Amino acid sequence: MDDRDTKDPMFQEKQHQRSPTPTPQFGVQTAIGKRLKAYYDDVASEPVPDRFLSLLDALDAAESASKNADRK
Repeated sequence: MDDRDTKDPMFQEKQHQRSPTPTPQFGVQTAIGKRLKAYYDDVASEPVPDRFLSLLDALDAAESASKNADRK
């Protein structure tokens, strides 16, 4: 950056207008993060429904059959 830019009053005024907006307090972000993690942990620990497991098994079987057909 040129020195003349920093001496220009319009440049200095624009710099003051660009001051960052205050960010949320660190404590608030931490509290939100903890609650989101707790919620995610609850959801992640739920068992997978039997219907989904049977669909996954059917998909695995179809993929295996397709690979075996391609080999022949």
